[in-house]
Amino acid sequence: MFNPAQLKALADEWMQGLSEKGLPGQALSEEMKMMAKAHFQQWLVKANLVTREEFDVQTDLLGRTQQRLEDLEQQLAELQDQLLTEQEQKD
Repeated sequence: MFNPAQLKALADEWMQGLSEKGLPGQALSEEMKMMAKAHFQQWLVKANLVTREEFDVQTDLLGRTQQRLEDLEQQLAELQDQLLTEQEQKD
């Protein structure tokens, strides 16, 4: 998730772009800017976005977890084969 500083920076950047482009012949009042900024920040929170860094960390973690699962599945198959072989030798 974005931390509050990142949300504020994004909202500030968005508002700067909005103020620069603006509507022809109209200037946004400070109150309108603050309301738009607050709505934008709320939208970002609800969107449940993550930073690229957080995404990369989670992707790496998922890759390692998948590899560990494959290793454990292989170990389980080997143990099952070994157990089956031992049972066959007893019979």
